[in-house]
Amino acid sequence: MNKQVPAPYLEIPGFVIDVRRRLLLRRDTGEAVTLNSKVFDTLLYLTQHPGEVLDKDTLLGAVWPGVVVEENSLAQNVSALRQALGESHGENRYIATVPRRGYQFVATVGASNELPAVPPVDKAPGTQRRYPRWQPWVAAIVVASIGGWLLWRSNAGDRPLPAGPQSLAVLPFKPLVLAERDESLELGMTESLIARLSEIDGPLVKPLSSVRRYAAPDQDPLGAGQALGADVVLDGSLQHRDGRLRVTARLLDVKDGRQIWTGSFDEDVTTIFEVQDTITRRVSEALRAPLSDRMARRRERGSTQNSAAYFAHANGRLAWSRLTELSLKQAVVEFEKALALDPNYALAYVGVADSYATLGVFGMLRPRDAYPRARTAVQRALEIEPELAAAHATLGHITVQYELDWQAGMAEYDRAIALDPSYGRTYHWRGISYGMHGATALALADFEHARQLEPLWLAPRAATGNILFYARRYQEAIEVLDETLAFDDRADNARTYRARAYLHSGKSELALAEFLNLRERGALAPGSFGNVGQALAMLGRTPEARVELRRAIELEKLQYVPALDIATIYVSLGEFDEAFPWMERALADRSTNIGFLQFDPSFDALHDDPRFIGLVERVNARKRKDLLPEAR
Repeated sequence: MNKQVPAPYLEIPGFVIDVRRRLLLRRDTGEAVTLNSKVFDTLLYLTQHPGEVLDKDTLLGAVWPGVVVEENSLAQNVSALRQALGESHGENRYIATVPRRGYQFVATVGASNELPAVPPVDKAPGTQRRYPRWQPWVAAIVVASIGGWLLWRSNAGDRPLPAGPQSLAVLPFKPLVLAERDESLELGMTESLIARLSEIDGPLVKPLSSVRRYAAPDQDPLGAGQALGADVVLDGSLQHRDGRLRVTARLLDVKDGRQIWTGSFDEDVTTIFEVQDTITRRVSEALRAPLSDRMARRRERGSTQNSAAYFAHANGRLAWSRLTELSLKQAVVEFEKALALDPNYALAYVGVADSYATLGVFGMLRPRDAYPRARTAVQRALEIEPELAAAHATLGHITVQYELDWQAGMAEYDRAIALDPSYGRTYHWRGISYGMHGATALALADFEHARQLEPLWLAPRAATGNILFYARRYQEAIEVLDETLAFDDRADNARTYRARAYLHSGKSELALAEFLNLRERGALAPGSFGNVGQALAMLGRTPEARVELRRAIELEKLQYVPALDIATIYVSLGEFDEAFPWMERALADRSTNIGFLQFDPSFDALHDDPRFIGLVERVNARKRKDLLPEAR
């Protein structure tokens, strides 16, 4: 139900909101509380929808329409708003946080067409906070001209260098002006510099997944470096306004905080690639670590020299990283914008492919609608750049997941690793493929390799628990998934896998409670549609399980529901004859978990049925026979 309040004045306890003048007024004094524009937009949307639980995607779309931003921007706005309203931590007099869902404005909201009686405001400040154009310390940077266009300063020779730095962290770039934050550009700049600096013959560069959590504007760079175990950090800020790109960067010794190098740039935005190259060279010189002769060749591989295409790709990468249906579809739009600007941008084609493949894996699109589009995109990427490791890895994922051709898919993974052994996603996907063969030890080794490359990435952690589940090592699975959720309790995949381990290890009531909680929150993981019905059936609550079965079948008429999910409910009810048509559909439709059919404990009761044996043989037809249990 939409409870939007459209009136020009809104009243909340202690305050009046002047919608037209965009002011928050204290009722007792008439004083205007200074809020920046986006914080006011957040307040307005919340108070125009009182009592509603607003999910994060809804709020992000309302406050930043048409712009891709990180979820932490919303959290920062809500924190600023609570502070402005005088709400203490955990008090929730105005705004309640609904765990893993979003926010709810819980205070009463009144509406009026006339300004309620408040003391007069002598001078109403604007809702846009004024920030200095440059942070104060930037004024101290000496700026010199290079080639008539580049402004930079290097102090590399003036500062002692940490002896033999072993690791470098490029921290997420931050906004020079907070109100003008461009998170996709900040992420893009960080990712590009990580890629370039990875070609230095010297320190190990921390991956993007490890540093992303240190993106807060007030993040202490030395504290972040210590937490990451880095010897040196590259810390920077940027601003994109009126076609200009302003960047500051500094290289710091984490041990003692000394500044090794600083640089500043004020250029036309189209020179962003030259800025990135210059920062890379200066850091290399400061660390006395020569650039690999592969750098120029690697930099050009799959990338673009079109700055507008680069910005669109950065928007797409940020949208993809949020992994919701809305954000993944938005990612496709952004990647396609990049391709319209540069039709030879191979990495943008990989972005399109990864977005569609992810939509298919999570059942947000029917596999037959998702994977063919993904394959078309990744094949185009490889036509442009045949040695692009990310494209080979994505092609391997599509070939395994949709075409059920493990032999060809795993050959693509091997090719990707040969081209770039530091690309963690390849090991993650190959580990899942090993798990689909029952090769648990090989799968766990690949997940561990992926974790070593990207220590803060959740996917291989959750996948480790999932593979242990299929190996019937339930207690180990639960322990791994407990650790994953302790690391980040938003990992709904891990929560789903843990609940399945509960279900098959005799903790059915606990599993059911978790499945119901996940469904209430709209959390989606592969296999989700059958979880509640299966748990009810295994608990002997047959009438309720049948209700869940009917619910899933009716829902399947309206949206994609993996056929394998419905089959699991039938099998749990002991209705095997009814299950097999759905299992046949699961193979035809390429249900996400069909590759695990031989090892899924949900189907243990069918293992002696010739129909099941034949189905497994068809699923396994193009698996690597040397990896299957009967060959070991």
